[in-house]
Amino acid sequence: MKRLSGLFLVTVATLVLEILDSRLLSALTWYHLAFFAVSLAMLGMAAGAVFVFLGGERFENDAALEALPKYARWLALSMPATHLLNLVIPIPTLETFSGMELAALTFSTLALGLPFFLSGVVVTLALTRTKGDIGKLYAADLLGASLGCLLVIPLLAATNLTSAVFVAAAIAAIGAWCFGAARSTLVLAGTLLVIAGINTAVPQGLGVVYSKNRNLRTALNVGWSAWNTHSYVIITRPLEGAAYYWGAGKGTEGFEATSSIVLIDGEAGTPITKWDGDPASLDWVSYDVTALPYHLRHGAVGIIGVGGGRDVLAALWGRNTPITGIEINDSLLRALNGPYRDFAHLAGHPGVELIHGEARSVLSRSNQTFDVLQMSLIDTWAATGAGAFTLSENGLYTLEAWDVFLSRLKPGGVFSVSRWFAPTATSETSRLLALATASLLQRGVAVPANQVVMVARGTVATLMVSQAPFTDEDRRRIETVAEEKGFRTLVAPWAGEPDAFLTRIVASTSRKELDLATASDDFDFSPPTDERPFFFNTLKPGSYNRAYQVARDGVMWGNLRATWTLVALFILCFVLVLWIIVWPLARRGLPAMDKGTFGVSVVYFATIGAGFMLIQIPFLQRFSVYLGHPTYTLAVILFSMIFFAGVGSYLSGRFPIKRLIHLPLVLGAAVLAMTFVIQPLIDATISLGLLARCALVVLAIAPIATLAGFCFPMGMTLVGKLSSSATAWMWGVNGAVGVLASIAAVAISMWLGIHMNFVIAGLLYLSLALPLRVLSRRAGL
Repeated sequence: MKRLSGLFLVTVATLVLEILDSRLLSALTWYHLAFFAVSLAMLGMAAGAVFVFLGGERFENDAALEALPKYARWLALSMPATHLLNLVIPIPTLETFSGMELAALTFSTLALGLPFFLSGVVVTLALTRTKGDIGKLYAADLLGASLGCLLVIPLLAATNLTSAVFVAAAIAAIGAWCFGAARSTLVLAGTLLVIAGINTAVPQGLGVVYSKNRNLRTALNVGWSAWNTHSYVIITRPLEGAAYYWGAGKGTEGFEATSSIVLIDGEAGTPITKWDGDPASLDWVSYDVTALPYHLRHGAVGIIGVGGGRDVLAALWGRNTPITGIEINDSLLRALNGPYRDFAHLAGHPGVELIHGEARSVLSRSNQTFDVLQMSLIDTWAATGAGAFTLSENGLYTLEAWDVFLSRLKPGGVFSVSRWFAPTATSETSRLLALATASLLQRGVAVPANQVVMVARGTVATLMVSQAPFTDEDRRRIETVAEEKGFRTLVAPWAGEPDAFLTRIVASTSRKELDLATASDDFDFSPPTDERPFFFNTLKPGSYNRAYQVARDGVMWGNLRATWTLVALFILCFVLVLWIIVWPLARRGLPAMDKGTFGVSVVYFATIGAGFMLIQIPFLQRFSVYLGHPTYTLAVILFSMIFFAGVGSYLSGRFPIKRLIHLPLVLGAAVLAMTFVIQPLIDATISLGLLARCALVVLAIAPIATLAGFCFPMGMTLVGKLSSSATAWMWGVNGAVGVLASIAAVAISMWLGIHMNFVIAGLLYLSLALPLRVLSRRAGL
């Protein structure tokens, strides 16, 4: 029973660490590395398994039983040690891809991967070397992993990232004691829990030192901070000085304000401004180009992304009521409702309601309509060009999302979106304009150009999309404000700056014309959809050789850097796979199996390794838009995939393999069907509450994950009958291909569409029927 408990606790700790590492990487470096935590965990676990298989007498009989608690204890020690190491060592942001940058990235990768290697050793020893009931052991393994996925959410809610890692390490230490480690291991567990408690209670305890290559501890005068499943939020102590503007118009030089700066994951910034509660003192906010819609419309206001409350102040300046602010990051609302309540005077202000939730989901559930619906610079660098591969705000910049937003406008209401603008370089505002035009066309508007205005100041452009054509009065107000404050009208029904590209986009009266207008050899400016929600990823694969010729201002440069980082990660993982999995196996020699059968076996396990990740990654991407919470999505989907794959593995032993010979065909068909099922499911149920949507995600994943769970034990059973020495090779092949496929799946989603992963995975599982039949026949089954 203790071994079962030990295995259960070790896998709990391992999955908690895996998800925490995705959050850690989001804070340490650009978001394009966050998904890498999944690949890294797989790589380490596979390497640990191969290490055991090739360990010989070190891991046989009594030696295995002695090694089990030792490696589990090392796991408990390595988790906080490697975590602290990564807190204090700056991870480069890959500006030049120099040898030094790549070496630092490799070192950090190895440090993060060490605990997963040790966990792989422990799990493999427990499953294959303890001579226990394999069914019960495997059940403990998968149950622990499933629980670990869900445990992250309450852990981060109650503590912080570093404290959560120490709690996970304590869980691993208790697991080591269950395996037979000395009682001092319980002292270690207790010490780790005490450290976690102290670190939670002490303000500014152990935490990230370097974020995006910036030393947060010395560069900032931190007044308040908090971790949650979305981000690491730091708020500086108040400073008096010039008023904070995104796109400051003429005449702002004399305005001063007292502000605290909010930094989200060390990079995305937004101010919390001290305010006395009197709208008459807010004239200064009207000079920002983001406040333009309040010069045109008055009444009910909806704000997507409250942040520090700057847009709420602009709405209050315009004497609007009611004002509904929707914010996905509960740490920001906690700050506005708690320590900054009397500083900002937004929470509790008459006519202002602050709601915690994902805006698209909240508005889908609501019948409330608005005169102004505003979304200013919403990305938190979670999905910008530098984070084009991950999850959160991409769901706000798709045709499906904008259909919801436009449907929540009153007659004549305005949807305002502000984004970064690079006047002399390729800019994301081109794609923003294409998205607005396509959204109006989709709603049956014959001439979209009559209902679109884009005005810029400096590096920020504000797009306004109206429910009805802009009027002569709108024109008079916009031209007056633009002249007074020095704004540039880029696009308008009456006139704009002569930009042939922007003019062609907004002048389109059909999707065919729009596709022609946005055509580019280097960049993709087509309107994003939920199927391809990568609004900020505009680089086409064919333009890689010209990527570094693009101007480095704005987020476009971040986009290019992120894309190259994806390539670098694939190369790094490929090298690591060869080094720690393939080379040790090859040095040991091929198993006692004829080459033909060995080749078929490799194809079988490579196919299921790739197929599983080509399902998991697109599930993460599609349902992150649906759930709106990146870490919730990761926790729910990993839980579902692991738990139900475990159910399938357990059930596989109940059936003779000859009765399962057609299972790959059923699985392949089910995966292909997902390309037709996901979008209708999202459209029909996105208005439901978060708990209901999480339950539907589990139900959608369960059948496929269960069927996929049959494949690995079936293959191992067949290969084991043909050659017991071949199982180590197959374990390594499965893990190696899975690691590389996880990165390839991201690239496929970006450039071909998320559904193409399901298509490829479905075809792979269909093709699995052939090697399964061959292996069954050669095994005499």
